[in-house]
Amino acid sequence: MTTERTVALETTPVEEGRRWSIWIDVEGFSTLWERGHKAVLGLRALMEGIYSLGTRLYRDDGDRLFAHQFGDGFIIVADFHEPQLDRCAAIAVALMRHISRAGCLARAAIAEGEFADISGLWPKVIRDAVARDGSDDCISLGSGLMTLLPVMGTALIAANKLDARNPVKGSILTVATPDATRIAPSFPRRTIDGHADFTVLDWVHADHAHIDRIWSCAGIGGAPADAERAIRGYIDTEAPPPAWIRGTLDSNNLS
Repeated sequence: MTTERTVALETTPVEEGRRWSIWIDVEGFSTLWERGHKAVLGLRALMEGIYSLGTRLYRDDGDRLFAHQFGDGFIIVADFHEPQLDRCAAIAVALMRHISRAGCLARAAIAEGEFADISGLWPKVIRDAVARDGSDDCISLGSGLMTLLPVMGTALIAANKLDARNPVKGSILTVATPDATRIAPSFPRRTIDGHADFTVLDWVHADHAHIDRIWSCAGIGGAPADAERAIRGYIDTEAPPPAWIRGTLDSNNLS
């Protein structure tokens, strides 16, 4: 039996440096799925929103976005490091408002990290199959298929972990408290009681030129009043747990 020769492999940075990242997913996806296909409406809105941002507004080098789906969520990563996180926060706010217009709500977190091409680390049999099939994200398994993700890094891990560690339930937008200082004060925020490392931004009432530009150029977002109505309508229709309701309302100054 032959064995594959061990080769020193390294990841290839997609772009150098720490870049902002947004982890965003549809709240209550599994529950909504079981109640019908309302969950799909939220996922469709998220997909549409990201696509519109990347094709109608942030299209060119420097502004462009990299987005990858993981189940009912996406990781969105910037092209380069940005000293201020206003654009990042505005994108998260706009997408959360856009999803609310579909009758669903989202949860998101903002972080920073690196993103790299890891396809060189795949087993030789996978790399050979990629070359054979002429695709970098899908290979055949006989008459079946295997889909692949050629990128990975701390940009994904940090945002996903930040969201998971925040003890507050609900439709919230989380950022690490030290990073919140890089976001304009027109994004209302509060620090989590007893968990000073976490800050939540009020995605309902945030106001910034980037939010306005996203709405006017890409049609993604919506008015604060519409987002507030969407939250209250979701609570009335879906009857989420009290902790979820409290977390959502408190974090968005709706109590």
